[in-house]
Order: sequence, then structure tokens, then C-alpha cells
Amino acid sequence: MSMTIAQPARKPVPVGLRLAALFLSAFLAACATSEPAPAPTPPPPQSCPENLSAAKAKLVTPYDQLAAFIGSEHLERTFTKPVDDMIAAGGGFDHSIAAGERYVQEYKNILANEQATRDEYHSMGKDDAWIDLYLSSVRDGITINQAFVDAARCKQAQAQAQQQN
Repeated sequence: MSMTIAQPARKPVPVGLRLAALFLSAFLAACATSEPAPAPTPPPPQSCPENLSAAKAKLVTPYDQLAAFIGSEHLERTFTKPVDDMIAAGGGFDHSIAAGERYVQEYKNILANEQATRDEYHSMGKDDAWIDLYLSSVRDGITINQAFVDAARCKQAQAQAQQQN
């Protein structure tokens, strides 16, 4: 003899509850993203370069030759003038950074077209030694201007952090 246990009849789920569950699952699906959460903003730098003197160690042109080529006073002022003064003279952070980046790109373009640059200066009567020194100074121009851009961005990050506090 087999015994069958009857199960109680199930109550139907109310329509309102079914709709609520449907909307809730749609809402949760809309909130879910497949992209990772954005990385937290890094803390502002503790210190920034006050001038560009650290870039001297990265020059590829011997300092005395570079100073003779572009002017010793101008070169020394480039390394010793406070970055804050350069930023102020440049019209603020955004303008100064944009100008520095523009110079970096212009100098990179000169180096990318080195043969055309050589041909142009040869046609002007310049010899290979002068052109080599010029191209070396252009490499240093990239180094110096990139150091300025980096320092200006550092100062900008510090200023933004101070405004938020």
C-alpha cells in the first residue's frame, strides 16, 4: 500500500509583489556596471620643485657649450627662477602647462625631422658642428620644458588639494 502525501495548494503570488520583484531586479541590473570603480585620486605631492635646477643633471649638451650657445645668463635664469614666478608670468597653471607642452612637442617635431632640419641649416651656411650643437640643445629644451610641465602640474595638484581642505 502506498501512501501519497498531499501537498497543500500554493497560494498565487500577488500581482503587485511580482511587479515589484520585476522592477527591483531591473533596477539592480541598471545599477550594476561592468566597468571597475574609478581609481581613488592619489594624494597631492608633499613637495614640488621650487626651480628647474634638477634638470641640469639630465642635460645631454655639456653645460658650458649650451651656455655659450643660448647665453649663460638666460640659461642660469632658466634653472634658478622660481617655478611659481614662471607660472604667474605664463598666465596661471593651465596656460603655463599648455605652453610647456607645446614647446616639448615642437622640439620633438624638430628631432623627428632631423634630416630636414640639417638640410635647412646647411642651406643657411651652418656647418655640421653647429647643427649638432643645435640639435643637442633641442634635446635639452625637451628636458627643461618637460621638467617645467611636471613641476607646474605638481604645484597645481598642491593648490587644488589646499582649496579642497
